[in-house]
Amino acid sequence: MNLVPNAECFFLEKKKLVRKSTHELFGGKDILLIGLNGAFLPKDEAMVKDFEKNYLKFKDTSLVGDPNDASHIDEIWFVSMNDTYVMEAWWKKMKIKNCKYLADGSGAFSLRLSQQGGMTPDQTVVQMYNKGYGKRSWRYVMLLENNIQMCYLEEETPDDVNTRDNLEDDPFELTTAAEALKMLQARQQTGHIQEINEAALGEDYVPLVDLGVDPNNQPAPERVTDRMGLG
Repeated sequence: MNLVPNAECFFLEKKKLVRKSTHELFGGKDILLIGLNGAFLPKDEAMVKDFEKNYLKFKDTSLVGDPNDASHIDEIWFVSMNDTYVMEAWWKKMKIKNCKYLADGSGAFSLRLSQQGGMTPDQTVVQMYNKGYGKRSWRYVMLLENNIQMCYLEEETPDDVNTRDNLEDDPFELTTAAEALKMLQARQQTGHIQEINEAALGEDYVPLVDLGVDPNNQPAPERVTDRMGLG
């Protein structure tokens, strides 16, 4: 687990630029933070719309959190190394109502995250000069709890190269909404198993399998005595 870096990013409010701290924006919340290559790019547009379409699934405690605890994703944020004017225009074009954007035009957040090494070291931001984009965020999906990185998915480096810089094609396979839900569900199940194991250490623990029943729930064979009555 890592504390993600703090950075100030710009937002448009009443046509004026205002600065907001990422630690203040994400503090005290369960956040799904998603990295994008850039605004208006076809794959990234499909990515945003995918999460927007499935937004309510991330709010469903029975799918994401412990059903007995009001635990769910509070907000979904997309971070892209574009300025706030571009991101605002893109969001309006796509008619996004639920997911939010973090305009990281200067790379204040993304570059620090890449240097921190919470994911693949120094590859959270990649070079895309071959497409005229400059430096851009790699695609990832990260769960934050009160600014602490809990778990993540990221697109893999293609097998035939040893760097993510200036790739001919940028992958979009592992960071879909469906894969993100699988990640969260797996984490939930892991937590549930841990609770059972901790309960087993308590004095009041009652085994699920009764004595006389094997692990496959087959009744124990009846004991047969011999004719002499010695068995």
